[in-house]
Amino acid sequence: MIVSNPLILHHERLGAQLDSSSYPVSFSDPADEYWTIKKTAGIADISSSGRLILTGKDRVTFLNGLLTNDVTQVKEDGGQHTALLSPKARVLADLYLYGLADEILIDTGSSPAGKVQEELERFVITEDVKIRNATSELVHLTIQGPESARAIKETLRVAVEDLKPLHHKSLGPSIIISRDRTGQGGYDIILPNQEAEAVWQGFLLNTGDFGIKPIGSKAMEILRLEAGYPKYGADIDQDMIVLEAGFKDGISFTKGCYMGQEVVARATHIGRVNKQLVKLEIESPDPPSTRSKLKSEGVDVGFVTSAAFSPGLGKVVSLGYANRDHAKEGTKLTVESSNNQFPARITKVI
Repeated sequence: MIVSNPLILHHERLGAQLDSSSYPVSFSDPADEYWTIKKTAGIADISSSGRLILTGKDRVTFLNGLLTNDVTQVKEDGGQHTALLSPKARVLADLYLYGLADEILIDTGSSPAGKVQEELERFVITEDVKIRNATSELVHLTIQGPESARAIKETLRVAVEDLKPLHHKSLGPSIIISRDRTGQGGYDIILPNQEAEAVWQGFLLNTGDFGIKPIGSKAMEILRLEAGYPKYGADIDQDMIVLEAGFKDGISFTKGCYMGQEVVARATHIGRVNKQLVKLEIESPDPPSTRSKLKSEGVDVGFVTSAAFSPGLGKVVSLGYANRDHAKEGTKLTVESSNNQFPARITKVI
């Protein structure tokens, strides 16, 4: 589904380079935007992500029987990372849930909201559950950087610095969520379309003595990779078993059955999976292409899923999969790309 961006005119006036769905790739040099988030704070329009709203008295038990985490633990002001799996524990969607008074809001991220909705609705039989695709009704902004809480307080007059991760505050029909997407700290704001213009302009015009700048997806991508946060469709897809892709904060090992639970339990009992998502630093000025091979002593041991050059590190940061014997922090590998080979080191197992 193609969603019209209600902020497109504002982005165009600021000289944004837009992607095919009219969302900002950059407003200026992505390296400058990167440093803005590192040093102060930037605001990004991430409304290209999907949003679903679940209502009905059975919404919690319904989701709890399908998703990997314990949805009964999601409080009215809280949130949770979770996943929707196939029966073979392949990742169909990477999801964030937020509890509201009479509904659950699902941020489907890069997993298309329409497909997630269709998958969930397959399992609605007699349950009192309604699933609405609210992607076109709501704008999704994010404020990222060490000064993000200050920017929100000065612009919206709301104190958010004490919010725990994934917890949120309501501001009228909008919610402000503690959600770090860059490793620098930050907050998401999900709000009705009709309020988006005033809020967007408010941040750009009213953030005290340090200012706040608009940020595009290129700078956000660099910082995502530096932080080691995987993205569905790039680092995770339905070919990956959930335990290979991390999800340490997204799986409950004590709740009852859910789709794919038997495979997860079996792999957990064995104590291993065949490959593991890892973060790498690559000694190269240019990012390798997707699926570039990771090698150890000339033997294929994995592949790259996403990569970008980091202005702060002066090298490429990347995510990829390494075979279980090599998926260890500090392991030195070689990346093979465009008939060249570059030294790489695993800096984190996701």
